[in-house]
Amino acid sequence: MSIKKTFFPLEFIEKYKLMLGAEWPAFYSAIQEKRPKAFWVNTNRATIDEVKASLTKKGIKFTQIPFHEQAFLIDYERPSELEEYINGKISLQEKASMLPVVALAPKKADYVFDTCAAPGMKTIQLSNLSGTVLATDVHSKRMDILLSIRKRFGLENVAVKRIDFRNVKRNKKFDKVLLDAPCSSEGVVRKKREALLEWSEKMVRQKAANQKQMITHAFDYLKEGGEMIYSTCSFAPEENEEVVQYLLRARKDAKVIPIELEGIKIRKNELCEGCVRLYPQDNNTQQFFLAKIKKATKE
Repeated sequence: MSIKKTFFPLEFIEKYKLMLGAEWPAFYSAIQEKRPKAFWVNTNRATIDEVKASLTKKGIKFTQIPFHEQAFLIDYERPSELEEYINGKISLQEKASMLPVVALAPKKADYVFDTCAAPGMKTIQLSNLSGTVLATDVHSKRMDILLSIRKRFGLENVAVKRIDFRNVKRNKKFDKVLLDAPCSSEGVVRKKREALLEWSEKMVRQKAANQKQMITHAFDYLKEGGEMIYSTCSFAPEENEEVVQYLLRARKDAKVIPIELEGIKIRKNELCEGCVRLYPQDNNTQQFFLAKIKKATKE
């Protein structure tokens, strides 16, 4: 299907006009623009300096993104054709999509659960920064992509399993958990102009119901004192703040903790304190939502 303009359902426009008020024109303009191209240096295959030197030699312009030393914007029309990408030295990733792992901030000693891992860009980040990673996904086609990513990007510290993560049996709890939840994909319109063709309020409610099950299961895999990130590329409160609030009611040992990201404007969230709602007009990103949740230790 050929679509020249970004498609927006009338119901979507009416909902967010009401929600955003005076912010709507800036938001609406931003989500119709193409997103900036960005990459993450895969330190399993190359050092940051090696990648910088290689791109500089080719005359390709790039700029480091302040929130992480491995994150860069790139001024190049077809980065997927670069040798650095083909050989797994860099991964191509929208900069807001990098933020869940950056905010999770795993350490080399951490055992990390990547619950809805495919296609695997965040798994690459986790592999670079963590000790050991368990990456799961339930969909066979997406799993094929994840397995291919694991091989090409050298994710040797990542165990991959095709399974609904809610059915994983583990005696050992995880230090960190990433739940980048399947959502209504409202934020993807900057990448795919047709992304909202199937969007509806009914879909949002269905996604939210599933996300509430997911977030409680993901939290239960955490060890005491462990931390998780819940994220979506949706702008809907039903899929974001309401899901986090559901967890806080269901698990009394869950607490939202602040997120700070250098170079990223974070507004105060009136719907759920500590949750981060990224507006595309603020940071030139796709819309995104992040919440960092800590499991309390028993006294």
